[in-house]
Amino acid sequence: MSLIPRRGAAQPADGMHVRDLQRPAGNGRRVALLALAAYCCLSAAVFGRQALGDVRHVVEGFGASPEYYGRDQSFYVWSLAWAARSVTHSANLFLTNAVFAPVGYNLAWAASIPGPALLMTPVTLVLGAVTSYNILALAAPATAAWTAFLLCRHLAGKAPAAFAGGLLFGFGTYESAEMVNHLSLALVALLPLAALLVLRRHARLTSRRRFIIALGLVLALQLWTASEVFASMVIFGVLAFLIGAVLAGRGHWPHIRATAAETLGALVLALLLGLPYLYYALRYPNALGAINGVDGGADLANFLIPTQVTWLHGVGGAAAAADLKANITEQLAYVGLPLLLLLGSYTIELRRSVLGRCLLAFMLAAVLASLGGHLFVDGHTSGVPLPWSLAGRLPLVRFAIPGRFIVYAWLAAAIALSCWLARPSRTLPRWGAFAVVAVSLTPNLVGVPWGTRVDAPPLLADHSQLARYVPVGSTALALPFGIAGNSMFWQVEADFRIRLAGGYVSLSVPSAYHRYIHVIRALEAGPFSKKTAHELCAFIRFTGARVILLRNGAPGTLHDLLDSVGLRAQHAGGFSIYQLTPSASSGGRRACG
Repeated sequence: MSLIPRRGAAQPADGMHVRDLQRPAGNGRRVALLALAAYCCLSAAVFGRQALGDVRHVVEGFGASPEYYGRDQSFYVWSLAWAARSVTHSANLFLTNAVFAPVGYNLAWAASIPGPALLMTPVTLVLGAVTSYNILALAAPATAAWTAFLLCRHLAGKAPAAFAGGLLFGFGTYESAEMVNHLSLALVALLPLAALLVLRRHARLTSRRRFIIALGLVLALQLWTASEVFASMVIFGVLAFLIGAVLAGRGHWPHIRATAAETLGALVLALLLGLPYLYYALRYPNALGAINGVDGGADLANFLIPTQVTWLHGVGGAAAAADLKANITEQLAYVGLPLLLLLGSYTIELRRSVLGRCLLAFMLAAVLASLGGHLFVDGHTSGVPLPWSLAGRLPLVRFAIPGRFIVYAWLAAAIALSCWLARPSRTLPRWGAFAVVAVSLTPNLVGVPWGTRVDAPPLLADHSQLARYVPVGSTALALPFGIAGNSMFWQVEADFRIRLAGGYVSLSVPSAYHRYIHVIRALEAGPFSKKTAHELCAFIRFTGARVILLRNGAPGTLHDLLDSVGLRAQHAGGFSIYQLTPSASSGGRRACG
């Protein structure tokens, strides 16, 4: 089944007989492929200028703060390398003991993108994990825009208007912010594709069997890409069906019920295809167990205040954005006044159409859910409880970060924009208004670094020299620890010849590491006391580390901490290397007295 109609084939506007919308005419595969090529070129020009200059040593994006540039990318690169290793060495894709020795980590509860990582394994093996990361990252906005284009063209009927809708979804604030360092959340091309499949089936343009198989595969791939997005797809999919049933009228209920039942069948198929993922997620320990994301909602002020990823941030928005809740990668809601006015015009013009009412209701529901459990305004909580606060009591759902639900409002806005532009009257003023919207949402091309050089110390690339200091298969404590360092990159450079005492997989560490949390904070270059120095010895014994690798240029507090327990360094290949003698690893007085 092809989702790109043949040349000259016409598609119904929305399957609901909406009079205001026109049927596509003459939009074929060629136009769709040209749109994809245009989106790819735009992604390369906007986000890939640094990375494409050296795809094997520079990763697309940057960090949420100067101290942590590239650290999230390090885990995604590691995940790509680990998936390739699971293929070539029969390693477990989800349970790894390569990090957080000796207990390991359950990657089913991390943003490990197992599906894309497995698909990219041939590229990873030939060109390296950094190159694979860059290909996926630069494909994310282009493919999101393209599938949104296909969806918008199905509903609006005109390719230029659909192209504009694709631009809004693929290069709007949500995608620009997630391109900073959240690859799993930037890969959202399957959301419009799932909606398109459902609409085509509702209009009876696809057979039942093909629909269930196609949607089941799409949902399964989303589960294997980001389980958080998969879960939200289910939630907002149910919401969309409910809104359609309420607003479409009784005449559409039989079709809606039938499509909903078939969609449920596709969901069951997706869950069957996702059984390995679900098994490890539910059967083995979850390091995120103590997290509750209910108050991780969007800041209401963010809808009007541009953040660092938007060029307007540099012309008056910087001071205002500094007070917003959360960091740059969670400030996803800026739509700006021009787009709000355009959506208001859409609401007035298409208020009588089924699609117009459904889109508006869905958009408002997505915005409300994205605000989280309590209303935050300009960085401060108002104390006003919101409907999502009820989710904090639900299993699994409570892990979701509601601010990320705004992606569904962006998709609805893209559809509304394309339908509004496709209207036959006042064509030039409409496109003029879109130009203003596009300018107001243009990503920041000069104010942020859209590329980060990988930290690859010489010691790790020279495997024979590395073996002199760290025996193959032994455990190393790489510092700075966790998110404050680049240990995940280093392990990939070492081709997994060493295990890590720690690592950076998420903001949470395994429960067995919790008792050493004060030591961990000190190893992230935080302050330490005499008690910390004593606890460091216990932490070393717990991990079984044979050596400490302290990166050159690390904060002096780390040198002071290691000196305080009697450890002395050698220097090689970009590291201060502290060999842990038997007395050190067993708590003897020579090194830990």
